[in-house]
Amino acid sequence: MVSLLFGLLFIGPMVSATSVDQMALTNLEGYPGKTIKQEISLEGTDAEEKSGFWYTRYKEVENDSERMDISSWITIEPTDYTIKPGETKVFTVEVKIPGNAGPGLWGATSEEAAQEGHANERRTYIVFKDAMGEGNVYSGLLLPISVNVLPSPNPLVPVLNFIQQNIMIIVLSFVIIILLTMLSLKKRRGR
Repeated sequence: MVSLLFGLLFIGPMVSATSVDQMALTNLEGYPGKTIKQEISLEGTDAEEKSGFWYTRYKEVENDSERMDISSWITIEPTDYTIKPGETKVFTVEVKIPGNAGPGLWGATSEEAAQEGHANERRTYIVFKDAMGEGNVYSGLLLPISVNVLPSPNPLVPVLNFIQQNIMIIVLSFVIIILLTMLSLKKRRGR
């Protein structure tokens, strides 16, 4: 496990309250409209019980494309936690890829974003914050996350996604067409 060796926000000496089993969730792969599930484990390494929380963050950089902010795709369960010394807790990260997401890399500018020396290529993060004592003092860690959206294996998938997203409008349109056709036929027979 990789110890939390640096803090996002801290006052006084650095204290590592937990360790995390992954430093990045980059280059996850999935299809439009699908959900990717990934687990992250935290282990309590401090001598006392700690509390903390998870959230997502987008690091905005001028001239970024819309592909860089995937924070709205991500949920972490549970969000808040309390961890005892020596205890391990597993958290589920879900990435729900929108049905209209085009193929390619989302959340980072290159597939090397998780590697050392490539911090400038990271845009979307899962943030872990751990209370360091009294007050609002936290240590934390930014875990970069990115997704390679794969081209749909079936050329009908985009059409099916469109139908699924607009099913009510499509059904109502067919009902109206059928009613208008029936009325038209009734008028012709009445002549």
